[in-house]
Amino acid sequence: MIIPGLMNMTRFKLFKSIQWKMVVIYFLLILLAMEVIGVYLLRSLEQYHLNNLSADLDSKAQLLSGFLKRYLDDSSKTKEINNLVKEFSVGKEIKDIYVLDPEGTVISTSEEDTSLLGKKLLTSEVAKAIMGKKGEGERTDPERNARLKHLAYPIKSGDKVVGILYLIASLENIYSTLREVKAILMGGTVLALGITAVLGFALAQTITKPIQEVTSRAASLAKGNFDQQIEVKSKDEIGQLAQMFNYLSLRLKETLGEISYEKSKIEAILSYMADGIVAVNTDGEIIHINPTAVKMLEVSPHAVGKKFAEVFKDVFGDIDFKELVSGDRHATTEHSVKKGDVVLRAHFASFKSQSGETSGVVIVLRDVTEQEKLDRMRKEFVANVSHEIKTPLTTIKSYVETLQEGALNEPEIAKKFLGVIQNETDRMARLIRDLLELSRLDYQKIQWKKEIISLNGIVKDVVSKLGMQIREKELKVSLKLHRDGAMVLGDKDRLEQVVLNIVGNAVKYTGRGGSIHIKTAETKELVVFEVKDNGIGIPKEDLPRIFERFYRVDKARSRELGGTGLGLSIAKQIVEAHHGNITVSSKEGKGTIVVITLPKVVNSN
Repeated sequence: MIIPGLMNMTRFKLFKSIQWKMVVIYFLLILLAMEVIGVYLLRSLEQYHLNNLSADLDSKAQLLSGFLKRYLDDSSKTKEINNLVKEFSVGKEIKDIYVLDPEGTVISTSEEDTSLLGKKLLTSEVAKAIMGKKGEGERTDPERNARLKHLAYPIKSGDKVVGILYLIASLENIYSTLREVKAILMGGTVLALGITAVLGFALAQTITKPIQEVTSRAASLAKGNFDQQIEVKSKDEIGQLAQMFNYLSLRLKETLGEISYEKSKIEAILSYMADGIVAVNTDGEIIHINPTAVKMLEVSPHAVGKKFAEVFKDVFGDIDFKELVSGDRHATTEHSVKKGDVVLRAHFASFKSQSGETSGVVIVLRDVTEQEKLDRMRKEFVANVSHEIKTPLTTIKSYVETLQEGALNEPEIAKKFLGVIQNETDRMARLIRDLLELSRLDYQKIQWKKEIISLNGIVKDVVSKLGMQIREKELKVSLKLHRDGAMVLGDKDRLEQVVLNIVGNAVKYTGRGGSIHIKTAETKELVVFEVKDNGIGIPKEDLPRIFERFYRVDKARSRELGGTGLGLSIAKQIVEAHHGNITVSSKEGKGTIVVITLPKVVNSN
């Protein structure tokens, strides 16, 4: 059932308002429901009446066939057959009754026209009846322009078909009733749709009116009027929406107040902090520069909005700005800047937006002039201390030589031990000379005696020299040395100094009964030396500073164990002078891992 002109409703621009959308949705839902119910009801009624008609015809056919069976065996009983046929043809549904012999020849009919008598009446239903089966079918009679129900019922005597009863009934009464029901459903659908439109409009208005009010207040809120409040009239979803709007308005007002406060606070901090701050966006434009940075870099305070490369060309000329904003950097980048006698250290760090994309770079400038002076004083102090220590060590060496001349009861053993003492004294003398040359390392004036040496041999010698300390602390030392000798090009004494410092630290800071794993390995281009212990470890906050001169993690314990705070700093400079690298990783209480990498050379042997 289709309502004429329904598609023309689009002319009224229904879908521009949620109110009209709701009305149309309700309208279509009711229409769909009525259509489904109507189709289902009509189909059910049609099937019901057809089933009733079939049952009625079947019962009449059984009854009539029972009467006819006694006369079909006797050809003289034609009159009785005709009387039965006329008697059963009275009624509205049954239009025609035919009695056929087993071959399908008409022997009696209820029609006034007797032209079919003696003729064969072969239809699909009759054919089934001849075979002993009931035949049913529906067809439209073109002459009567009516739908008819056909039933051919076999009349049996035992298993033998002795005749056929052929009934024809009209279906017009059934379909006339269905048309009336369809008209009633159409009227009901129109009435339901009208009521739905009115009620849907009223219901939609109760929903859309509060939404329109929220929309109007939201527009005012967007213009900066944060004192917007909506009266809550219900506890349903609309009421909850009004409550959330009021809460949103209040929180937005508070948040903007907090943002304004934080902005003022940050501006005050940036303006009066001792460090210079410069912020640059991804387009290379300066978006902020504080007064301290203006003073440090001697640039115009009106540099905001100008290009970074133009303003700081003479200051950061060798900095690749595109690399800084590429987003690949997670750590800060340092750069030293000199302005006359002032030394500045610039830290570059990219900052990201909420989506995770790089938005620009922040440059923090710090005056490190005094720190540089302290570093120079520290280097001078190393040179002075080294010079002062050399004299007592030389005296100790002379006493050891005296003892070697024979003052002990067992000369062979004494000579062996005194020889070791002499070797250690010589090594300490070389270490003192290295301390004297520490300043030369800084200025690259030292002379290196480089040769192709086996790092494995150095490691074995160092472990042998520390054997007594290892045994005293009952340490478990494992060596895993590369089979090719781990050949490097370097200064043997200074590399031994490095290995002795690293392994010595592991021995010092590993508790009794602990373990130390020493390994050498080779990659395609490098020789790797690794020392791993399960000692006291280094706190996370101290790791970045362990290579600083005179820096001690635990000052009291370091002095007790004889540490000077110079070992790792010297080791780092020696390794870097050999074009190598040294790294330290550690967890407090779980041990330390020191890894040194040096360029590999091919063993000529």
